[in-house]
Amino acid sequence: MTTRANTKTQHQEHLEGDVTSLDVWQQRVEHALRHLGDRSVLNRSPLARLTYVERLATERYSGHLLPKGLALHDLLVRGVEKVLTELSDEPALAKACTYLKLLATGLACREISTRLGLSREHTSRVYRKKAIELITEEFLSIVNTRR
Repeated sequence: MTTRANTKTQHQEHLEGDVTSLDVWQQRVEHALRHLGDRSVLNRSPLARLTYVERLATERYSGHLLPKGLALHDLLVRGVEKVLTELSDEPALAKACTYLKLLATGLACREISTRLGLSREHTSRVYRKKAIELITEEFLSIVNTRR
């Protein structure tokens, strides 16, 4: 096992008494972002069962249909906006931020790569990966600091 893989395996995020690998959190956040326009999918997401998301759903969205999905939607949008506001002017992160912005509007990787003028493979391997890392870090920061 390489040092990078070993470090990745050892890296764990602790959230709400749950020990889940960073890869799993990234997969969950990416799935939720791909379904940002479908509150029913978001409502069923494991992310919607986080304590802060459930509390936000109860306190702010209890009168709405699928309140956990709506709370998760709003947290993800807030996270995307913060990442874009703070990092999109940094040259090394500009394309990853563009990827994240377009993903949040519902575009698939193939469409995003066309807009970036890059191959789908390169876009996915480099910019998708970085975008998901950035938004996952911000999302976990939001739900951890407000529990």
